[in-house]
Amino acid sequence: MKRYIYVAGVNRKHLASAADQCPYWLLSVTLLRKYPNWLAQYLSNRTLIWDPGTFSEDAISYQGYRSYLDRYARSQDEFLQYDEIGDPEATAWYLNDMRRRGYDPVPVLQPGGDAQLLQEKRVALGGTVPMTADQRKLYLDHLFYDHDIKASIHILGMWRPEWFEPYKQAISGDSTTWIPRSEWNRQKTIDEWLQGYGEQMVPFRPRTELQTRMAI
Repeated sequence: MKRYIYVAGVNRKHLASAADQCPYWLLSVTLLRKYPNWLAQYLSNRTLIWDPGTFSEDAISYQGYRSYLDRYARSQDEFLQYDEIGDPEATAWYLNDMRRRGYDPVPVLQPGGDAQLLQEKRVALGGTVPMTADQRKLYLDHLFYDHDIKASIHILGMWRPEWFEPYKQAISGDSTTWIPRSEWNRQKTIDEWLQGYGEQMVPFRPRTELQTRMAI
């Protein structure tokens, strides 16, 4: 089935040029901060998700994020709600307040948040990047197999096919892995990394151990 892996971390013109081959971008308002004059030329026919970038210590303010969206988000763009990482209660407040003000953001479900969000049309899952592989597997298995999910799911910070295969509702993710920031990122060229981005065919393969457990 089709999955869509967005390039994240585009905040400089040379990165935009390098990532131009991928039509799916997740843009951090915090990283961009001031809308750069080079960005507009890259947005034609591109699918965007705007992200507040609250993972950063100097994250843009809630009011600043709303003002940015008012000015620069196109009608066809998706945008995530403003959230507070590690605080599901504050994140829920921001979602309700944005909706009260007339915005239609993609909700962000963090660990400990209200799983009822999985009944919505579109939801982003946050908080999985700092988890170990085993913790992430258990957490995602719980969400996807123990709930009747109606939403299409974006897993924030995830791009590897193995994190999408067991979950048919997980249709998109994003990552900054393609950016050559360290020795590890430089083990492949940007072009080689980007082969795993964009529209990908990742089959749905449910976990066999869960099928066995559920059959008992």
